[in-house]
Amino acid sequence: MDSVGLVVGSGGSRCEIQVTSEKVELGSILRIGGLYGIVAGMRYLEDEKIGGKQKLTASVQIFGEKTAGGIRSIKRPVEPYSKAYPASREELESLLRCVDEISFGVVHGTEARAFIDGGEYDRHTAVLASTGAGKSFLTANLIREFSLRGLPVLVIDTHGEFPQLLSLMRTQQPLEVEVHTVGRERQGFKTFTIPVSTLTCGDFTHFTTLNENQVQALDMVLSRVYHRSGEQYSLDDIVKTCEELSEEAAQGKAKVHEETAKALERRLRSLRNVFRNVFNVDGTDINQLVQPYKVTIIDTSLSTQGVRQSVVSYICKKLLDGRINKRHSLDGRTIDHEVLLVVEEAHNYAGANLEHSCKYQLQRIAGEGRKFGVGLLVVSQKPSKIDEEILSQCNTGVYMHITNPRDKDHIRRSFESVSDEIVSGLDSLDVGECIITGAMCRLPFLLCSVDRIDAPQKKESKLQFKRKTQEKTGKFQYV
Repeated sequence: MDSVGLVVGSGGSRCEIQVTSEKVELGSILRIGGLYGIVAGMRYLEDEKIGGKQKLTASVQIFGEKTAGGIRSIKRPVEPYSKAYPASREELESLLRCVDEISFGVVHGTEARAFIDGGEYDRHTAVLASTGAGKSFLTANLIREFSLRGLPVLVIDTHGEFPQLLSLMRTQQPLEVEVHTVGRERQGFKTFTIPVSTLTCGDFTHFTTLNENQVQALDMVLSRVYHRSGEQYSLDDIVKTCEELSEEAAQGKAKVHEETAKALERRLRSLRNVFRNVFNVDGTDINQLVQPYKVTIIDTSLSTQGVRQSVVSYICKKLLDGRINKRHSLDGRTIDHEVLLVVEEAHNYAGANLEHSCKYQLQRIAGEGRKFGVGLLVVSQKPSKIDEEILSQCNTGVYMHITNPRDKDHIRRSFESVSDEIVSGLDSLDVGECIITGAMCRLPFLLCSVDRIDAPQKKESKLQFKRKTQEKTGKFQYV
C-alpha cells in the first residue's frame, strides 16, 4: 500500500502531514507507524521545510495505538518524517468494534462499517441537521439498529413519516412497529388516549394552566368524583362535579371561592373541547408500548401544537416515573423495561423560550433518565432553538449539513466534545453524510456515510398550473 503523506511536524496528540495523495480528505483515518489518527483539518501551507511553493497539508489528531485491550493514548509526539498510510477496512472495523456495537453506515470513503457503541444510548444523543440533509433517514436507521438489538423504542413522530420509512427498510428479522395516532383516528392505526381516572391534580397541569387555588379546588372535585364513581370516570364526570362545586360556592356552601370554582370550570370545559379525542376512561397502557424488540410510534401529525406538547409532557412524566417505581419497587404504575425515547422536531417540545411542562419533563429525562434506563434521542433542524440544558446532557452528537452560524455556535456551546474543526466542517457535508462524536464513538470523531433507504425518489414539477379555458356550446359558455 502506497503512503499518502509524510509527517512534517508534530506536538502532543497532533501532527501535520504533507499530503501526497488525493485519497486524503477531512475525516480520513490514517495509520502512522503503529499509531492511528483522523484528519481534522486541511489547508495549503508555504514552508521552507516542504519547499517554497504551496503544499497541501493535513492536521491529524492522533487518537492512539491499537492494543489487545483497546486503544492506548500516546505519551509522546509522532516522529517527524514518518509515512502515513490509509487504514484498511480490517483495521477500521477492528478499531471501532465494541460489545454493544450498532451500525447505520460506512466510514466515509471506505467500505468499512461505521460501528458505534449502542450501549451508551442512555447517555442521550442529539441528531442535528439542516432541512433536507437526511436526518430522517439517519434516525430511521438508528431506530432499526436499536430495535434489532431488543431495546424498546418509543418515537414521537411530529410529521407522521416514520411508519413508511421503517416499512421500506430491509432487515433479516421484520421490525415490530405499532403506530398510535393522537387527536384523530386514522385508518389502520390505533389511537393513543389518556385515562382521566389515573390523572392527579398535578397531571392536569400538562394540559392546562392552573394556579394554586384552582389546583386545590380540582383536588376537591377529583376526590368527590372518586368517591362517587370509583376508579372509572370520564372528563364529563369531572366537569359535572365542578359545576356542582361552582353552585355550592355561589351559595357559600363550599370551602372554595366562587370565582376560583368558576374559573376552574371554564378551564375544564375548554380542556374537554380541545382534548375530546384524547381523554377517555380506559386509556392507553404505556407499559404495553414499551416492550423488547418493539418500535412504538406516537403520530402527532394530526393534532394541534398544544395537544402535541401536552401529550409529550404526559408521556415523558409517565415513562420516568414508571421507571423510578420499577427500579425502587415503589407503589404505582411501572414501566418494566428500559426504553429509548426518540423526539423528532425536538425544538417544538424543548424550545429554549418555550413555557410548557413538556420542556421541563424532557429536562428531567435528560438529567435523571440514565439512572433509570430512559435514553433520549432528540432530532432537530433548528439546534439554536433547543434548550441548552437538554443539549448539554446529550453525550453523543450526530451532525449533518448545517450552515446557519447561530446553529453552529449553539452546538459549540452545548457540547464539550465538539471542536472548532468539527463545527467548521459541517457546511461541507453532503446529503447523507454525518459526523459522530462523543460517548458512542470510540474515536475523537467519525465521518460516516449513512445507509440509504429505498424510498421513492420520483421528482415532479411543483409548477404545473393550468389556465382556465372557455368553451362555447350552443348559446352558453362554460369555464
